[in-house]
Amino acid sequence: FLRPLVVGEPCSSAAARRVLGRMSDSGQSVLLATAGYDHTIRFWEAPTGVCYKTLQHPDSQVNQLQITADRQRIAAAGNPSLRLFEINSGPPSALTTYDGHTSNVTAVGFEADGKWMYTASEDGTLKLWDLRAAGCQREYESGSPINSVALHPNQVEIVSGDRDGNIRVWDLAQNACSAELVPDGDKSIQSLSIARDASTLAAANVRGSVFLWRLGPAPGCGESRASADLEQCGSPPPPAGANGAGG
Repeated sequence: FLRPLVVGEPCSSAAARRVLGRMSDSGQSVLLATAGYDHTIRFWEAPTGVCYKTLQHPDSQVNQLQITADRQRIAAAGNPSLRLFEINSGPPSALTTYDGHTSNVTAVGFEADGKWMYTASEDGTLKLWDLRAAGCQREYESGSPINSVALHPNQVEIVSGDRDGNIRVWDLAQNACSAELVPDGDKSIQSLSIARDASTLAAANVRGSVFLWRLGPAPGCGESRASADLEQCGSPPPPAGANGAGG
């Protein structure tokens, strides 16, 4: 039986002053944020479980959070919009609101340098947003509600998993789907993850099966490419479990 190491405490102004003072003195770099159906984003001191700041997200529940690499901004995926907040600003208000999806935003992430971000939604689309410009710059149509998205460490491929059981690789350089896989028929892909060293792609589906693929370099290129080991778009999918281990 697993017991929690720390149990979170409700936010208060007194707790916030204590935590911010400790963080300033120690230079603490851990940033923990949570959100859900109560329309509130909470920031926590991880070692003590003390909540020291809240942000309101009045439009809808929060489906997912993502923090930029420089820890200056946080994105909150809702229904159907996404809000971007300044973490260290004074008044807690949204910096920018991104509209364009028509249903729940289920995934959000940032490019390594924080110049652009990607979102995916139950409306079946994957969108790219330049944070230095207005509007959506690119859109890719999956044809099925997207549950999970992962950006390849090479920063030029995005892998999506949808409710119909499809895993697709979107090549940003080619501006098209470059590969796809259906590991277990129409069983919904619930989660995707790519190893930091770009060696492995993992996918989990609604049946509780987990599939792993080794990602090798593209032909004639030393850089790892997700599409190098997956079927090309339009090709018949391999038999279920052919390239993965279900559990």
